[in-house]
Amino acid sequence: MYAINNDYYRGEITINTTISGSGVVQGYCWCLSSTSTTITIEIAEDQTIDSESLPLVGYGCSGWIYELPVTFEPDKIEVIIDTAMRLFRENKLIYLPAVTCSCSDL
Repeated sequence: MYAINNDYYRGEITINTTISGSGVVQGYCWCLSSTSTTITIEIAEDQTIDSESLPLVGYGCSGWIYELPVTFEPDKIEVIIDTAMRLFRENKLIYLPAVTCSCSDL
């Protein structure tokens, strides 16, 4: 487990067969997850949602998302997180509104 604590955000990441992590940036909770091809960071717009309740962005709640090809190198993962948090502070991340109905209702 790697702890991250700087002036802009804090959190922890774990690297095993998948990558996971969570933390807080400017009062908003974020989570980090991976698939076999991508690494994703989600930041919930609702500040009452905790990191353990994510990922939900785009379905359960509105928020911001950042995706890149997966890497398992800790230094590169930290760069990905740093970039996402910088883009968030600059209001340049992709925003996803919450879906208000299930797919079966469409």
